[in-house]
Amino acid sequence: MQNSKSKEAAQLPDQEFSLMIERAKTGDNEALLRVLKEMEPEIMEVVGFLKLSKEEGIQEITMQFIEKIRS
Repeated sequence: MQNSKSKEAAQLPDQEFSLMIERAKTGDNEALLRVLKEMEPEIMEVVGFLKLSKEEGIQEITMQFIEKIRS
């Protein structure tokens, strides 16, 4: 139950999420953290498909996501 509550609390409207991504692209670390928090449920879902430990999977997906945003 707690996970669904945190997911609901983290959801941003589409326009605000897009703005956070644009800010993250320009080097705004606070915006990047907010985007990562927003994407956390999706990251956790994808981790289950990787042949890595949960921690390694989270780290790998997060790093690739950051690289994609910042490139």
